[in-house]
Amino acid sequence: MKAKRYKRIEELGKDLGINPERIGISEMKTKLKLRIIRETVKKKLTAAALAELSGLTRSVVSGIINGSLQSVSLERLIRLAFAIDLVVELNIRKAA
Repeated sequence: MKAKRYKRIEELGKDLGINPERIGISEMKTKLKLRIIRETVKKKLTAAALAELSGLTRSVVSGIINGSLQSVSLERLIRLAFAIDLVVELNIRKAA
């Protein structure tokens, strides 16, 4: 059986029966986390340094960078982004 390919995460979520709102939040968190990681590597920052800049604990920062985003708030991710001089913008559009 050939694997099904998806062009959009929403299609996968629909097939799996996942709420579209949850998919959107997960997608936002993932994009933000990946950008934070990229910038952290570029600036050669450790988790400890990022924690100090953001005011979060090192264990929280390490958990965000290395772990699941399920229990991580967007607020914490935005806090990390601001700590490394990233600007977070929200783009809102009508659903297709």
